[in-house]
Amino acid sequence: MPTRRPEPTAALRGGAVGATAASLAVAAHGFGGGTLPATTSLTLLLAVCTGVGVVVGGLPVLTRSRWALLAALAVGQGAGHLALTLASDAHVHSGAPESTMLAAHAAATVVCAGLILTAERLYGPVTGVLRAVLTPPTVGVQPTRVLRPRRLDRAPRLAVLAVGLSRRGPPVCA
Repeated sequence: MPTRRPEPTAALRGGAVGATAASLAVAAHGFGGGTLPATTSLTLLLAVCTGVGVVVGGLPVLTRSRWALLAALAVGQGAGHLALTLASDAHVHSGAPESTMLAAHAAATVVCAGLILTAERLYGPVTGVLRAVLTPPTVGVQPTRVLRPRRLDRAPRLAVLAVGLSRRGPPVCA
C-alpha cells in the first residue's frame, strides 16, 4: 500500500493549533470571567493542548481543509477550557460570564484559524525567498568528468603469462 507524504505544513499546523489552543484558552477564559491558571491547571492545560497539536499534525485528514482546522481549534479550545475547569478549585460560572466566555472562545477560534491559514499560505513563498537568499551562489564550477575505462581492442593477457614473457636478454659479460 503506498503511503502519502505528509503535507509540508503539517507540523506547522499541529504546532500552531496546540500553541494557540493553550494560549487562547487562558486568554478567553480570563476574559470571560474565569481565574488565571495555577501551576496544576497550567500543567494539565499544556499537556492537553500538546496532545491536540500532535494529533492535528499527525493525521493527514486534519492538515488539508479549512473546516478541519476550525474543528481542531474548537476541540482544542474546548479541551483547554475543560482542563482549566477540572484543575481549578475556584472555577465558578454564572449565567452572563459563561456566554461571554463562550463568545470569547468562539472568536479566538475563528481568528486563530484565519491566522494559521495565512501562515500556511505564506509558508511556501517565504521559505523559497529564504532559500534563495541563504544559499551561497555557485560561481565557475565546472562539471566533473566521469572517467570510464577504455575498451581494449585485444584480449587482456593474464598476469601469470606476462611474467614469463620478457624482452630483456641475459647480462653482458665484459
